[in-house]
Amino acid sequence: MPVTRSRVTLTTYVGGNVTSGRAVPSRAVRYLLAACVALAALTLLVPSAPTYDPWAWLIWGREIAHGDLSTAGGPAWKPLPVAVTAALSPFGGAAPDAWLIVARAGALLALASAFLLGRRLAGGSAAAGAGAAVAVLLCERFAWHGAVGNAEGLLLALGLLAGERVLAGHARQALALGFGAALLRPEAWPFFGALALWVAARDRGARPLVAGLALAVPLLWIVPEWIASGDPWRSSERARIPNPGAPALADFPALESLRRAATIPPLPALVAAALTLAAAARHGRARAREPGPAAHAARLSWPALAGLAWIALVAAMSQAGYSGEERYLLPGAALVALSGGAALGLALAPRELSCLSRDIRGQVHTVAGYGRFAAVALLAAVALAAPFAVARGRDVVADLRASAREARLFDALGGAVAAAGGRVAVLRCGRPYTGPLRGPAVAWHLRVAKSRVGFAPRAPGVAFVSRLPGRRAAEPAVAAGFAPVARHGGWNVVRACGADV
Repeated sequence: MPVTRSRVTLTTYVGGNVTSGRAVPSRAVRYLLAACVALAALTLLVPSAPTYDPWAWLIWGREIAHGDLSTAGGPAWKPLPVAVTAALSPFGGAAPDAWLIVARAGALLALASAFLLGRRLAGGSAAAGAGAAVAVLLCERFAWHGAVGNAEGLLLALGLLAGERVLAGHARQALALGFGAALLRPEAWPFFGALALWVAARDRGARPLVAGLALAVPLLWIVPEWIASGDPWRSSERARIPNPGAPALADFPALESLRRAATIPPLPALVAAALTLAAAARHGRARAREPGPAAHAARLSWPALAGLAWIALVAAMSQAGYSGEERYLLPGAALVALSGGAALGLALAPRELSCLSRDIRGQVHTVAGYGRFAAVALLAAVALAAPFAVARGRDVVADLRASAREARLFDALGGAVAAAGGRVAVLRCGRPYTGPLRGPAVAWHLRVAKSRVGFAPRAPGVAFVSRLPGRRAAEPAVAAGFAPVARHGGWNVVRACGADV
C-alpha cells in the first residue's frame, strides 16, 4: 500500500533511531487538539480581544459570507485565517471570541508540538521535550501574539506537527499540515515546496494530491486578492510598507533582521542551539544514524537548521524592501529555541548528561582548542538558564497583562458605538475615523469595509479617539468643529456632521 511504503521509506531516510522515540498516534493528536481548544476557550474568562490583523480577517470572513469581499485598505491577505473567519461568520458578534479560541489553541498546540518533536528527536527524553516547549514559550512576544489572536502560534504548530508526522512516517498528514502553513505566510512556501517534492518522490500514489495542493497555494493567495481589490499583487505591495522602526528602514535591513532574530530566543537556548549545531557539524550525518543518545546533538540540530533558513529568508526579504520585523522572524527563532531548549533539557537529565557533555566537549575542543572548557561552558549554560528563564517569564506575564489592557479597550468599542447613537447614526453623520491600528476594529463594529474608516478626521464625520496601551497621546487628533458625543470605556467619540442627525 502507498502509505506503508511511504512510512518505510521515511523511516529509512531519516535514520532508524529517529523513530525510536515513541510515535504519537493520530488519535492522540486529535485528543491533544481538543484539549488545546478547551484550554483556549477557558482563557476567554480574562479580558480578550483580537488585534489589528485578526480584526481585518474577521471583516473579510464576514464579507465573504455576504458575497461582497473588499480587501482595499487592509493588511496583507492571508488565505487560511480568512477561510477560518468565513466559517466563523455565522457566530455574528461572537466571531472575534471564536477566532481567539482558534489562535490561542494554535499557540498552545505549538508548545505541545515542540514537546513532542523535541522528545522524539532526543530518543524519547521527556526532559528534552519539556525544555523545547519552555524555550518556545519564552521566545520574545510568543505569548502576546497568541493572546491577541495573531497567527504565529498556529503557523508554528502546523510546521512542528508536520515535522513530527514526517518522522512518524505519515507523509500525507505532514503534507496537509504543511499546506496549512503555506496558507499562513509566504515564507513557508519553500519549505512546503520541498516537502511536496519529497513526498511525491517517495509516494507515487500521493502525486495527484501533491500537484493539487501545490497549485492551490498560489491560487488561494492571488485570486481572492485580485477579485477583491483589482490588484493581484496588492498584498505584496502592502507588505513593503514597513511599520515605524522596522528593519527595512535600517541602513542594512538584512543585518538588522538577523540582529533582532538573535534577541527572540532565550539566551541559554540560543547558546545551547549554537553548541548543538557545532556538535552536529563535527559529527556529521553518520552520527545521526547511530543508535543511542550519542546521536542526539545531530538530530536536535534539525529544527535549528530549518529555523536559520527561515530567518535568512526573512532577512533577504527585508533587504528587498519587506519589513523583516520580529513577528515574521518569530517562527524561525522559535525553531532555533526548540533545538537549544531540548539540548538543555537533555543535559539536565542525569541519564543523558554524560553523553551530551561528551558531544559538547569534543566540539568545544575543536573550536577553542581546550577540552576542559567544555565542562565550564556546560555549567555556565545551566547556571544562566534559571535567571534568564525567570526574566523571560516576567516578560510573558507582562505581555499577557498588556494584551488584557488592549482587550479592555476594544471590548468597550461596541459600547462606544452604541453611546454615539448606534451604527446608523454614526454612518449618517459622515465618514468614521480613528487612530492607527484601530481601523479594522472600528470597521468591524460599524459593519463597513476597512477602506471606509479614515485616520485624518474632517467634517462631515465621526472620530473614535482612544489611547492604546503604551502610547502617550490619544489618537486621532481632531480639528476644531468636532463636538463631543459620548465617552465610554477609554473611547471619546466626537463628530462634525454639518447637519442634525
